[in-house]
Amino acid sequence: MDSAQGMAGKIVNSRAFQTGVLALILANAAILGAETFAGVQAAIGPALLLADRVIIYAFVGEIILRIVAERGEYFSKGWNIFDFVIVLISLAAATSGLAALRAFRVLRVLRVITVIPRMRVVVSALLDSIPGIASVGVVLTLIVYVFAVIAANLYGPEHPARFGDVFTAMYTLFQVMTLEGWPDIAGNVAETHPRSWVFFLTFVLIATFTMLNLFVAIVVRVVEEDSEPVVDEVLENQERIAAELAAIRREIADLAKRLPSAR
Repeated sequence: MDSAQGMAGKIVNSRAFQTGVLALILANAAILGAETFAGVQAAIGPALLLADRVIIYAFVGEIILRIVAERGEYFSKGWNIFDFVIVLISLAAATSGLAALRAFRVLRVLRVITVIPRMRVVVSALLDSIPGIASVGVVLTLIVYVFAVIAANLYGPEHPARFGDVFTAMYTLFQVMTLEGWPDIAGNVAETHPRSWVFFLTFVLIATFTMLNLFVAIVVRVVEEDSEPVVDEVLENQERIAAELAAIRREIADLAKRLPSAR
């Protein structure tokens, strides 16, 4: 059993195996995209279905190899559980005739995250930044609500379609916050309220250029913090290698000194 575990470990840790898994994931993504075209489906639909089945069974074999290689430690890692669940859902979707369930086959593309370590760092940073993003989101919601109440009172009677009540106003201000078509909204309101530009300019400066940039700042900070252990590990390895090389040089120098005296 130990020999099987060792052999499985060598296989799953080899660069060729990891490259092959990544190639299968990308090929699977291309197949899933090709199936959305009616012409392609009509021309080579059975071949695409066969390739899809082969790939999902290859993924099942990969998971089995990883479980054999790591044994009980496999399910102690969050990324392995994520990988296992995706393959399990994909297997159920591939063997089911339900169209709604088959749509979940696209989740296999997410396995790219588990294969590429740098992508795992990015996803981990996004997950770690959720508490900070949630706090900023609450503050942003309060700001939008305050401005929505003001807008409903100021512009609601003349523009009920956009500011008739607080919820309609919040939806309109969300459009303004995304900077998508907000000049048209502001221009429409300016026809009845010439000084409304002060309101919209203030809201855009606070909600868009300030609060939304906080989201970016939080994610960047967390990415830097999550990257520090990786950088520290690389530096520690470099220092260890440098120390070993220095020790080897000293040993060579000692041997060189002893050789003439031995003669």
